[in-house]
Amino acid sequence: MAQGTVEQKTPKNRDNLSLVPVWLRRSRWRWLWWSLIIITLLAAIAGELGWWDLTATTTDYSGAHFNQGHNATWIEHTWVGDDHTPADYAAFADHLRREQITYVYAHVGPLDGDGTIPPDRYPFAAQFVHAMHQDDPDLRVLAWLGQIYQLGAPIGSATIDLGSPETRAQMAHTAAILTDLGFDGIHYDIEPVPDNDNHFLDLLDETRAAIGPHKVLSIATPNWIPIARVVGVLHSVVDVDRGNDWWTTYYYLAVSSHVDQMVVMMYNTDMATAPLYEMIVEQETAHILRAVERGSASTQVILAIPTFQGNTRAFHSSAENMRTGLTGVTDGLNYSTFHSAFGGVAIYPDWLTTAADWSTYDQMWLGK
Repeated sequence: MAQGTVEQKTPKNRDNLSLVPVWLRRSRWRWLWWSLIIITLLAAIAGELGWWDLTATTTDYSGAHFNQGHNATWIEHTWVGDDHTPADYAAFADHLRREQITYVYAHVGPLDGDGTIPPDRYPFAAQFVHAMHQDDPDLRVLAWLGQIYQLGAPIGSATIDLGSPETRAQMAHTAAILTDLGFDGIHYDIEPVPDNDNHFLDLLDETRAAIGPHKVLSIATPNWIPIARVVGVLHSVVDVDRGNDWWTTYYYLAVSSHVDQMVVMMYNTDMATAPLYEMIVEQETAHILRAVERGSASTQVILAIPTFQGNTRAFHSSAENMRTGLTGVTDGLNYSTFHSAFGGVAIYPDWLTTAADWSTYDQMWLGK
């Protein structure tokens, strides 16, 4: 009787299994597959954090401990586009000296779509540079050239196509014209440059050949992210349309050997709260410095902090500001031993930085 019962139940169970819909069984496999992907991603992140914890150093220095007096700021177009008195220049140079600013990125653009800038766009550039050098011989004034990068942009477009050899040649020639006027170098702010873009590297090499080895070649760079796959996950899951605005460690390392200075734009991070923003700046500070140190023994890294106001999907001034930016940079420097590439901080922009902002900077970074 017991044996008969067993014989009756066995085929019944098999029949039940056969009744499970095919789509449900496939669904189970899909869930297993996605679970494996998620576990792998979490394991990679955990491994990164584990390496971080094992190699980090814990110090508690103030920002003034790391300040070397070689900080930077972006300045508005009026300094090269309009006439100013010697007193104006002297007062501005004194302001920069008080705030320990060594590098000034003077807006002379924007670049036209063919890579040129009409000279009538910067009629007082030579006068401004000469006056700044007279008032402060240690100041380095770089010509700030900016434009939107669009691969395959049509001829006559306002955007720049770095895939065009003719456009890159014109940009390099424009850079040479400006350094011949007296600028100490070129500061490119081309956005967005995709991660692993070879056309951008070609532009840097062609510009170096045009301006020579003794002029500073500086670039504004986007935020850092650990691996390209994470960018894709953020883009698809969170619907963050910023996939080209983040560089991986590999590309930071690769670009570093082509320039003298990398100025990291540590803003527009999508972080909506101060603690989250400070955390991401801390991580970026340490990892970018590590990457650049591995890629070049001479390239300088300057970390840029925002002082503008506003609220967008990518930027919240209540989270991203002078105080939180300096806190994140200082924490990152305290958390890592990779300091050899570090040069200072940059303020974006000078013309929107308030007296309260400068006071915070003076206290937290200059130690006043």
